[in-house]
Amino acid sequence: MYTSQHRGTVMPRMKLIVNPASDRGRTAQIGEALQALLQERAAAASEKGQQYGLDWVLTTHPGHATILAQQAAEDGFDIIVAVGGDGTVHEVVNGLMRIEAGKRPALGIIPVGTGNDFVHNLGLTTDRAEAAHRLFSEKTRVVDVGMISDGTGRQEYWDNTVGIGFSGAVNIATRKLTQARGFIVYLIAVLETILLRPPTIPARIRIDDRPASERAVSMISLCNGPREGGGFPVAPNAVMDDGLITCMIMRGMSRLTMLYFVPVVMRAKHLQYKRHFEESTIRRIQIEADRTLAIHIDGEIFGPWEADIRQVEASIIPGAIKVMCG
Repeated sequence: MYTSQHRGTVMPRMKLIVNPASDRGRTAQIGEALQALLQERAAAASEKGQQYGLDWVLTTHPGHATILAQQAAEDGFDIIVAVGGDGTVHEVVNGLMRIEAGKRPALGIIPVGTGNDFVHNLGLTTDRAEAAHRLFSEKTRVVDVGMISDGTGRQEYWDNTVGIGFSGAVNIATRKLTQARGFIVYLIAVLETILLRPPTIPARIRIDDRPASERAVSMISLCNGPREGGGFPVAPNAVMDDGLITCMIMRGMSRLTMLYFVPVVMRAKHLQYKRHFEESTIRRIQIEADRTLAIHIDGEIFGPWEADIRQVEASIIPGAIKVMCG
């Protein structure tokens, strides 16, 4: 069982927000070992003259990590650690973004999720011992964060990718695949979505201050980092600290053509097929469609089928978050 460790006014203070449901509930099984590892790292840092105050808290429901991260930041913690997968990181980032930039704590990550795409996009290992070591280093990297809103004005932050259309539908499909793990979950969902969902969406798209254009698309991916879906390198040229979104549009195509391109995208070779894939760097995008848009943000469902979202806008906030990178 997790415990809290308080050391009075010792600094820096680190709040570890643990999602026991991450990786299909397997995170709960490594809790004691992970806590022992971090306390060992803190003791090693103490021997070198740097004291840390560690405080642990478990999430109990979706969205809880956002509340806990915001509260921890307001309580003066210096580092907020997401212990979980991309969904946990997403929630913690949303909590941090509720804090004004000058008072925003650094983000730490212990990756124990299914995909861990955000950590991979930062060029960091998912090894837990190494991840624990990163938390006690002063080295940080400043990265951009995106914002998305729908036609009702509902708003949320995203740190890695937004998937609209095909990839959004894939993400929804993964929720039913409770027995598989890792990349195979996404691959099965990809094949299911190709076979069962409409391959093309008529949409009106406006990018930055350019005139709006009408086009048929199968997928729009807004990327802060190169990969999503547990390892699909959708935007291999994306950079997380350039103040830009890499927008990848997969033009409307048949189911058979989509099947053909699955292994092509997995090998990051799709950009050479310019008739089917369009890449650009942007700061803002507005999308309107005449049918429901399935949408995921950082692997979390933002637009389920029943929400019937048909309008969405996304933008980027440069240099919004500091990440502990060891």
